[in-house]
Amino acid sequence: MFSYSNGTAYNSSFRKKKVLRMKIWLLTHTEELKKTSGTGKLVKDTLKNDCEIIEWSRVSPEQAILDLPPTNTLLIYPYEEAQKTLSTTPVSNIDNIIIIDGTWQQARKIYNRSPYLKKFQHYEIKGVTSVYCKRRNQKNTGLCTAEVAIHILTEYQHSAAGKLSKQFLEFNQ
Repeated sequence: MFSYSNGTAYNSSFRKKKVLRMKIWLLTHTEELKKTSGTGKLVKDTLKNDCEIIEWSRVSPEQAILDLPPTNTLLIYPYEEAQKTLSTTPVSNIDNIIIIDGTWQQARKIYNRSPYLKKFQHYEIKGVTSVYCKRRNQKNTGLCTAEVAIHILTEYQHSAAGKLSKQFLEFNQ
């Protein structure tokens, strides 16, 4: 459980749940895979085959990411005015979610050096405050990978949202 900036908390256990048809793609910086403080592994362990960890490469992008349809894929990344691709599509209507997994500097590097990511609609999570304490957040509104996945799964009303939330809270102590 974590809270919106207005102080209200959300807990996925109070929502109607459904089976996930979407797939979460974690586009992960190489250094992130080495860290014990990374939360991408929690997402993968919880979602199993409904999550793929893709190690980012600037020179050899993963074909599976390149093949994702732009009309049915959201990139979770802060919206910039020049992009004009902020999605208004409900998450429940999307089959593929890309989350950049790394520090904010690494995420910015991945985004800026991967022109193929710009073809995807952006989805920005607003009004949620991070509770992640294993690392210092480098952005005031920055969420860790597990918090992003919990938010998306909660919006999607997926049954794994509660399990991931519980695992994250235990991991975050």
